[in-house]
Formats: sequence, structure tokens, C-alpha cells
Amino acid sequence: MNLDAPLVISGDTRYAYATGVVRGKWAKRLGKTEFLRLIDAETADIGKVLNELGFHNAAENPEKAIDTAWVEVIELVESLSHNPEVSGVLRLFTDFTNASLAVKAHLFEFDNEKYHLPGGNASAEQLARVASGETHITAVPKEVREAMRVAKALYSATGLHLIIDVATDSYFGTIFVDRLMESGREFLREFARRWADSKNLTSYLRIRIAGIPIEHFKRFFIEGGHIKRTEFRLFETLELDAIPARMVLSLYGKPLANAVTQLVRENDFEPLADYVASIQESFLRQNTYVSFGLEVLMAYAFLRWRELRAVGAILRMKKAGIDRERIIERVRYGDV
Repeated sequence: MNLDAPLVISGDTRYAYATGVVRGKWAKRLGKTEFLRLIDAETADIGKVLNELGFHNAAENPEKAIDTAWVEVIELVESLSHNPEVSGVLRLFTDFTNASLAVKAHLFEFDNEKYHLPGGNASAEQLARVASGETHITAVPKEVREAMRVAKALYSATGLHLIIDVATDSYFGTIFVDRLMESGREFLREFARRWADSKNLTSYLRIRIAGIPIEHFKRFFIEGGHIKRTEFRLFETLELDAIPARMVLSLYGKPLANAVTQLVRENDFEPLADYVASIQESFLRQNTYVSFGLEVLMAYAFLRWRELRAVGAILRMKKAGIDRERIIERVRYGDV
């Protein structure tokens, strides 16, 4: 399989109107020029620039404007979708993102509401109550409650911060992959495979480098990716510096091996983070080869998520006084 070869997908004419709507919106996406405007703006003027770029009321509160844009994406996709099981993963994705934060806020004693992302099923207050031990907050989906319980218990048993993200990523990833696989749309199924691979690779390498027992990886492995559980078992007998040679033989080949090599030799996760982001983003951009379909909506949603995260990262780094070149290096987004 060639990772860069577009899939040939038959269109679903039920989505003809929806496809036109989201492609019209995506045509107005931020490009390199707009991102550089943000990066070069004075920190005090970023809200004004965002307002000019279509973020409503950003001049008054840029962070809230970015959050609101994500809610608008979710609501748009839900209103156009004929498959609520698939489009519903956007709210669950938001819930699990917030759940990990709520568990950390409870354990490390900070206010989760300040960082809570709107658009999920549960409020910051409801997630905080679950994190504190309440078990019957039904506004919080049961899978989210279970993930929080497990993450909290494992942290208490191990003291490992990493395990919180590994657990919540696994619970969401399993739901996400299952729903996209059941959609019957090969584009979505392939995206699910790449999602599973990216999460499993990142989790495995973080666990190995941190010296954490490999049983935690086995427990939270997300099935359904191109790289099977049996292949990760082969890595267990290898020293870390031998793993990249095995990666060359995977579907992802030398680019992945190079990223893993830099991680192993220099303890630098950025090349791997850049690579796994690129394999997802480049695939999502292939939705232009689909005439009509649910995949166009979902690709738009996750590409817009990445765009909004890049905007938020620029805002935070500008406020932290990070220099221009470093901001450009750290923003992981295809148009920058």
C-alpha cells in the first residue's frame, strides 16, 4: 500500500449539499500568509487579527473565540450528518480531552474549568465531580467515567503522569476506531487505522523510554491499526536503538524510522510528533478526491481541529514571549 496514493471512493449523494457547505468553508481556511500574520502581530493585537480572520469577538477574548469556533464545527457536522454514531465522536473526542485534564486537575490541584474545552457532552464541573470520585454523573458518558476511574487508579498505584494520557487515549481510541470501521466508508476506516497506529506508536515509545512496565502498553493497545499487536511484541526483545531498523519494514517505512531514531538517540519527541501528525493530516487532505460523503465532513472537522490547535498554540507562545523562529518550528500544521 502506498501511503500517498488517494483512495478511490464512490460518492454518497446524500451528502452533496453537505459537501458543498464544508468545502466552501474549508476554502476560507488559514494559509501560510494568515499564520504569519498571527506570528508577526504584537501580542496585544492578536485578538484583533483573529477577528479580521473570521473569529467572532476575538478582539475581546481570543481564547474564547477559538473555543467557540470548535463548537461551531461540531454543530455544523452534526446538522449535516446522516450517521450520528460517527459524527458523535467529535463530542466524545472533546469529552476525553477534557477528562484527562479533569483527572490531572484533581490529582495536582488546579482548576480544570480554566482549560476546559467546550463542545463535549459534559461540563467542567461534572467532570470534576467524577474525578473526585462521584460515579453517577450521567451527563458524563459511561466510557468517559470508566476511563477517568482507571486513569486515576493507575496514577495512584504507579505515580506515573504518563499513564493518565495513555489510559484516556486508549478508551477514546477504541471507540473511535470501532465507529469509523463500522461506517462502511473506506476513507474513514483508513483514517482510523492511521489514528490507532499513531497512538500506539507514541504510547509504546513513551513507555519504553520512561522505563515503565510494558504491561501498561499491552493493556491499552488500540486494535485496528496497520501495525498489529504481534509486531509490537517483536520490539520487546530489542534494545531501543534497534527498533528503528524494524520500523523501516513497516508500512510507514524510512520516514518513521528516522523520526524514531532521533527520539531514541536524542530523547527528542518532536520529530515523531511531527511525523504522526503529518500522516494523519496528509491523509485527511485527500478528502478532495471524494465527490460527496460523510468522510468530507469528518475530514473537515479534524483538519479544522488541527488548525484551531495551531492558532491556540501561537497565541500561548506569543503570550509566553517565545521568539518568532521557535514558534514557527513548533507549530505543527501543514500550511505553516
